[in-house]
Order: sequence, then C-alpha cells, then structure tokens
Amino acid sequence: MTLPRPRRYEIHLWSWCLDSDSLSGDAGEALLNDAEKARSRRFVTAVLQQRFVAARSRVRALLGAYLGRDPRGLAFVENEFGKPRLADRPDVHFSLSHSQDRALLAVSEGLEIGADLEGVRSVDHLGLARRYFHRNEVAAIERHADPQQAFFRIWTLKEAVVKALGTGLLIPLDEFEVSIEAAQPRMVTPPPGASAAWWLYLAPGDYCRALAAPAEGEVGLIQRTV
Repeated sequence: MTLPRPRRYEIHLWSWCLDSDSLSGDAGEALLNDAEKARSRRFVTAVLQQRFVAARSRVRALLGAYLGRDPRGLAFVENEFGKPRLADRPDVHFSLSHSQDRALLAVSEGLEIGADLEGVRSVDHLGLARRYFHRNEVAAIERHADPQQAFFRIWTLKEAVVKALGTGLLIPLDEFEVSIEAAQPRMVTPPPGASAAWWLYLAPGDYCRALAAPAEGEVGLIQRTV
C-alpha cells in the first residue's frame, strides 16, 4: 500500500480502534523491532499488550506507506524528552495518542505537530484545573455549561501543544493559555520561547481529539480511518 504524502501546511489525521485492528496480533508484532516486542511483553494484561502492538505496528504501516518503504525497516530516535521521529527523515513529523481502545495518529511534512486523545470520564476536573491550568482557563471551565467537557477540551489542547513542542512538561501547563470560547480554539498566550502563532483543532465528544501546530494561517486537515 502506498499513500500520497501530506502537502505543505497539511495534516493527515488517522483514527482507529485498537481492539479491532488487524494488526493487533501476530501480523502487527511481525512489524515491530526487538525493543518494541520486549516492551509489549511488559504490559500486565493481554489487552494492553495487544493495544500497544496495534498502535506501534499501525504507525509503522502508515509511515511506511507514505514513504514507500518496508515498515519493518523504519528506524526511530527520540529527543531528550522522549519525542520520537524517523532517524533518516526528520522532515516527516508524526504524533500518536491513544485512550482506552481508540488511537489517533497525525502526520505532516515540514510542520511540527502534536495530537492528543482523551476519553471523557469522571475526574476531579476543577481540582486538576486549579492545580495545573492557567487561571483564565480555570475560570472558563467554571462558567461552562458542561465543566467536565470543558476540562477535557482544554486538557487535550494543552497536551497537543506540549507534544508539538517536544519538550515534555519542561514548560508548566499554567504558563500558556488556550481558549475554547469560540467555535475554533485559539492560543491566547503562547508557551514561553515558542512561536507566537499557533493553529489549533478540537473535536469534542465522548473522546476529545486535539491537534496543535506552530503555524501562521490556516492548516489543511484530511481525516481518515483505518
């Protein structure tokens, strides 16, 4: 299988169910390297092991299809904060996120991206927001008609920004601010030292999906399912 590669300022967003993925078993494990296979065996349940295999092997399969290469031969490296990239194609950017049995993969060329996926669930949303979020984001959650949904919308956006930067939690979450007040989310106060211009995308629901890219103007988005 081959796939047309993303154009400039274009993101391809893939979503799929890990439990029903054809690569969740032996077919997927055959695509992994020895380190990935060893890591999969450290999960305490068979379900978690299968989901890890399905996620990592699908990333290999899709990136291999974009590059016209055998997915088994792809080599990955990580920066000091754990953000992965292809060893010989630093211009190809990707970001993987998964929550329970759902997975999300964003792919672009020449555009740093971050993707985050979270299943909406019962948590101490106000307590967490007051501890980690910017004070204006806390206020937005408090006045929202559905505070729990608002929390996860902001949480996924902020996680996507952090993943795009590739610096882990070196930048505290309360040092930058996003807004979900309008239909299109926006960056109000960018992270210290980061680009002032950001493109943000949010798809709320039972699972919140968010994308972030340090870019001026509009970014094309093509959504696909496995």
